[in-house]
Parts: sequence; structure tokens; C-alpha cells
Amino acid sequence: MILIYEREVPESVRAASPTLIEAHMHLPRQVAETGGRIVAGNAMLPASTAVSVRDNTLVEGSLIDSPQTLAAYFVVEASDLDHAVWIGRMIPVADGWVEVRPILTA
Repeated sequence: MILIYEREVPESVRAASPTLIEAHMHLPRQVAETGGRIVAGNAMLPASTAVSVRDNTLVEGSLIDSPQTLAAYFVVEASDLDHAVWIGRMIPVADGWVEVRPILTA
């Protein structure tokens, strides 16, 4: 899984950087050229729209206190972790980073 963190998450696709949107549109083809595949992915709304649950108590917003927030994710098929990291390096970000993390499987 590739997690994308950004300082600011746009309120809508229209509010996102056109350059960043264009780069993401080309991403599936670029990943396929490496032999990988994007299985799923979605952008997130800002953390202020979240509802967190801890100990069965609801809290509006995210419980993570950081200037960066989870902005999007991709589930990718890759030959190994190094390949997934290579794909992660292709992910366009505005002002943040990506985290590549293997998914626990049975």
C-alpha cells in the first residue's frame, strides 16, 4: 500500500492543483510500464471532515496531531517491496511524502 501525506488536502478535485491532477492521470500507465499495477486508490477529504473513534468515543476530526495528513492511498501489485518503493517514488505529491507499507496477508 502506498500512503500519501500532504500538508494541505484540497476540499474538492476542482481545488486541487491541475498539474498534480494531470500527473496522477498518467500514473497508471507509468506503473504498468514497470510491470506493476494500481489495484485501488482514492483521495481523501481534509482531516477536518473525519470522525475518529477511540474507546467507543466519537471525536470530530483526526486524532493525529501533525501538520501533515493522510491525503490519499493506492493499493498496488508489485513484484516485491523494492518494486513497490520504486512505484512509490513515481507518486506526485504537492508538499508531502509517500509511505510504502506491505499489506498483511494470511
